[in-house]
Amino acid sequence: MKKFLAAFALLFFVFTASGQDAVMSSWPYLYPEFAKGTVWMNDGKKYERELNIHVAKGRLHFVDGGAIKEANPGEINLVELNGDQFTVLNGDVVKVSGDLDRCYVAKRTSIDYQKLNETDGPYGTKIDAGATLSLTTFELTGVAASYTELLRNRNEGSSLPLKNDYYLVFGGKVLNASKKAVENSLDAEGKAAFKTFQKQNKIKWQDTASLLQLVDFLAGL
Repeated sequence: MKKFLAAFALLFFVFTASGQDAVMSSWPYLYPEFAKGTVWMNDGKKYERELNIHVAKGRLHFVDGGAIKEANPGEINLVELNGDQFTVLNGDVVKVSGDLDRCYVAKRTSIDYQKLNETDGPYGTKIDAGATLSLTTFELTGVAASYTELLRNRNEGSSLPLKNDYYLVFGGKVLNASKKAVENSLDAEGKAAFKTFQKQNKIKWQDTASLLQLVDFLAGL
């Protein structure tokens, strides 16, 4: 039984890391482990740390002397972690795809509080997001939390649903990845070109590869 439970827990965390469907309230992190990554700061300094992304706070956390600490988002330029790249957008740490110097797609993974409110609890009752969060230990995963204690308790708590918000970044603009946002950012000539682009390319607004084609098109207008 113990072996089965251990295997189940491992599969759960692998699924969470790849599928981005849910996290545990006692482990509200993008990845199932803190892993060695590299952080480049705005002042040019470079650090290698055990890193993870706290999805409830949109912040970069790192292990320092056995404690979990939080990096100042205003000082971060670029993060490389588990083969992914991250930067800071509107104060949140976001995953990026594309050319940071020209145009890119940003994905912000966070707790889906609306879905959390709609989740059925025991005996058919509704779970209130505020009440649920008050029962969890988010302070445990905040600044100066014990990494050992965090690992020991990461299977506790409640399952929290996630959502992904996408942004198009180009030419100094940051747009929500939606047809309306794109159209509102364009002049008449740009709207005509965008209409043609849509006819030639079926845009998937929750797909990074599709959005990369779009942001590359927008950067070239």
